[in-house]
Amino acid sequence: MDKLDKFAQGLQESILEDAKKRYSEKVILLWQNPKNLRRMNDPDGAAVIKGPCGDTIEIYLLIEKNKIYDSSFFTDGCGPTIACGSMVTELVRGKSIGDALKLSPASIIDALCGLPGEHIHCAILAVSTLHKAIADYLLRKQNGC
Repeated sequence: MDKLDKFAQGLQESILEDAKKRYSEKVILLWQNPKNLRRMNDPDGAAVIKGPCGDTIEIYLLIEKNKIYDSSFFTDGCGPTIACGSMVTELVRGKSIGDALKLSPASIIDALCGLPGEHIHCAILAVSTLHKAIADYLLRKQNGC
């Protein structure tokens, strides 16, 4: 291992140690190993929102008989945004549209075992994008698309 590799490894370890002081294990796990991180080519509902922090989340839904059977997300955001997007897509699978609309930022934060105050907006962004993706699905359905 050369000096640059050692430096990079040390920096990465330092960042992870700092993250462990600020975030729950669940946030760190989903940040490093997000579930459902992918774009969909032909979703039934989709949305993109750019948050006030500059992070963007895309949410994609596959829906059949009023139930979400697949969901995914994509983001250019920070670790907490990645964790929130991952958690949203996990929590909505198998839910009816009505139940998915009941999902709140607080439910995401609870499922992640907390978020620091300066990252609450990440949960708001993820849930807002989910709601917009559901609205997209409902509009497509209403218009016969």
